[in-house]
Amino acid sequence: MAEHETDQSFVEQLNPDAHAIALRLGCETTLDVVFLAYLRRLSRFGYFTLGPITIDVSLVEDLVERCALPGTPMAASEDYSRFSHRLMQEVRRSGRRRIDERHYLLAFMRCGEGLPARVFGELGVTPEQIDRYLQGAPAVEPLERLLTPEEVAEYLKVHVQTVRAWIRAGTLPARRVAGLRTLRIRSSDVEKLLKPLDDPD
Repeated sequence: MAEHETDQSFVEQLNPDAHAIALRLGCETTLDVVFLAYLRRLSRFGYFTLGPITIDVSLVEDLVERCALPGTPMAASEDYSRFSHRLMQEVRRSGRRRIDERHYLLAFMRCGEGLPARVFGELGVTPEQIDRYLQGAPAVEPLERLLTPEEVAEYLKVHVQTVRAWIRAGTLPARRVAGLRTLRIRSSDVEKLLKPLDDPD
């Protein structure tokens, strides 16, 4: 038996996904291609979200498509070979026998090259934070989204002047960006405006 087993329901689906992307782009199966395949398989509504991590998968896909170099789709690139070694290190470090989504994520975060390094560097999220999150310990949560009055109006399908009236009346809390006149509204405050039909108020 091999030293490490794989989670067949995930790994056996991820590899064909990566090969399909490489085939479509006419490139080798690179670290970036596998990273995109991983994000696409685990995304919901176009976003990969886990604790303090939120990644817009379409942005990663655009970068992969623009940076793909011609090659043999079934061939593994050198950076992907190095990543595979890192993946095995993650499995050994965890003390578990099966390769799963967590091992892939931590290996991407620790590989230090390609799109994974760029994405996680910009997010400022560490593997230790993800380890704590996955073990149930408090982790750094992403900042709450701040919306402009125009974005709130678009979301609620009302006129922007209605939103500004709610702000003036104190119905919708808003804050000014320091030193600027621009208003920002927390997404959670917008959600509080939505009441169920059976609400007596």
